[in-house]
Amino acid sequence: MAAVQPHINPGNRMPLIMKIRHAKRMPMSFYFLAGSLRRSCKHAGNVMGDFRLSGFIFAKRALLIGMTFGVMTTTQAENVAIFPARDISIFPASPTNFESIVASINLITCGHPGQTKVTKVTQVGTVIRVDLSAFEFCIDFAVPPPSINIKLGQFPSGVFSVNFLLTRITSTGIALQATQLGSAQFTVTDSYASKVGPFPLVDYTDHWWNPQESGMGFSIMQHPSDRIFAAWFVYDQAGQSTWYSLQPGEWLSSTVYSGPIYKTTGAYLGATYNPEQLVVTPVGTGTFSFWNDSNATFNYTVEGKEGSKEITRLSF
Repeated sequence: MAAVQPHINPGNRMPLIMKIRHAKRMPMSFYFLAGSLRRSCKHAGNVMGDFRLSGFIFAKRALLIGMTFGVMTTTQAENVAIFPARDISIFPASPTNFESIVASINLITCGHPGQTKVTKVTQVGTVIRVDLSAFEFCIDFAVPPPSINIKLGQFPSGVFSVNFLLTRITSTGIALQATQLGSAQFTVTDSYASKVGPFPLVDYTDHWWNPQESGMGFSIMQHPSDRIFAAWFVYDQAGQSTWYSLQPGEWLSSTVYSGPIYKTTGAYLGATYNPEQLVVTPVGTGTFSFWNDSNATFNYTVEGKEGSKEITRLSF
């Protein structure tokens, strides 16, 4: 039986051929598209994987760099914040129990000496603490820093230590935790052990006056050897300022000191000094009777006149 050929309208041949060709091309197109999509997705996955890996490496490097920078920044900040002490000295180097002791410390102070200040000096037992304050950020200008001198006081014989602490003040005025700058130690020897006769137990070095008699007063300097040099400034009958001095003198007891008084005249300040014009004349005697650390009575006989003055330490 012969196969029946379908009837094909010549007018419809082209569309049929196009449909057949289109039907053949569509799967091929989808195949190539799917392949390209697969390759694209694989490439994208590789890229994403590389990106994740690179991102991890970048983040790791960034973290390491950040940590390193942070350590460097912290180290630099600590170096700035510590305010390293260049030198700590105690004066005198071998103090006795009668001498005033001064500590000297050199610091980085932003180039402005007044920006580092002593805020407090305290003592517990044989340990002395010196508190200072300064602004937080300072720069070392590689020049000799100014010295800060702190009067520690007088101490009995023994071994003492002094600690220096600095409180940094931020730009907003906040006080940070104190940082220790350094420490020093000094030994005070017993100056009384070799002394004979009366000697004072108090240092009376100061300016003394009577508040009711302003214009008259004494400048008393008591040396570690116990000797006193006292300058007495008053006025004569013509209202001219006159200077007397009490020297050398001696201690009659631990609170009474007596000695000769001299009147001194010399060359005019505005002229060339001429030692031949210096005239030192003994004019009498004087006696200091110290009732306590800050009050005393001065009895005198000067140029035939006797008198008594109640004096006290000048309060600055």
